[in-house]
Amino acid sequence: MRLLPTAILAWLLFGAIGTLGAILAVRSVVRGQYPSAVVALGACAFCYGLIIPLVKVVRGNVIPRGEVDDAGTTIRPDRGIDIPVLVSLFGLVVASALIAVLAPLGKLDIPVPPAMRFSLPFVSAVIVVTGGTVLWRNLLRGSTKYLRLTPDGFEIVQGWRPQSGDWAQVADVTDAAPNQSAPTPTAIVVVMSDGSAPSLAAASSTPDGRALRELVRFYWLHPTDRAELTDGRALERLRNEQFDVDVN
Repeated sequence: MRLLPTAILAWLLFGAIGTLGAILAVRSVVRGQYPSAVVALGACAFCYGLIIPLVKVVRGNVIPRGEVDDAGTTIRPDRGIDIPVLVSLFGLVVASALIAVLAPLGKLDIPVPPAMRFSLPFVSAVIVVTGGTVLWRNLLRGSTKYLRLTPDGFEIVQGWRPQSGDWAQVADVTDAAPNQSAPTPTAIVVVMSDGSAPSLAAASSTPDGRALRELVRFYWLHPTDRAELTDGRALERLRNEQFDVDVN
């Protein structure tokens, strides 16, 4: 429920922009301006791809994807969250690519504020490069982020730089980094003995991120049970939320 106010604001803002994009797409189709219609549809996909997953997050109806091999367990976000986010990014990249081409040619059939007529193509080109790189990276990863646990340690893959560590180096598993003024309930923060604190935003994997944080804490505190990470029992433990340690 902590996410509800933010979710409502996102639904109102991006929902309005996405609906406007759909209206502009229909208008461009009627006018025969099909490239501009694709731009508008891309903007629509970008907006709705961001707000649709919030329904699952707010309702707590989040089911992680788990993969097991002989080396460990990989946990990825719910498909109902991960796929819309990828579609959103794809829509943004496609729309930006077309804007970068159509706007300088004066063939963009979408109203643009006068102050943005010169900067919009440049900004769009930057979005294509950065957004396309992020999209390609996520496709190669198989998801927007993931957490991997092995008998030896952990790996958090989120953003540009994966973070990893050995269980022996872990000092705590919590929801707040050292010196953080308030906890982040949806986060998994692995505090290391050297003072670093790799973290993962886990609300897209389990409701509020709590169960996944407890799973990490469980295997940190129970080295004799880490063999479960290589045979599927860790995923069963996560599904059943069978943890015998308290997490604040």
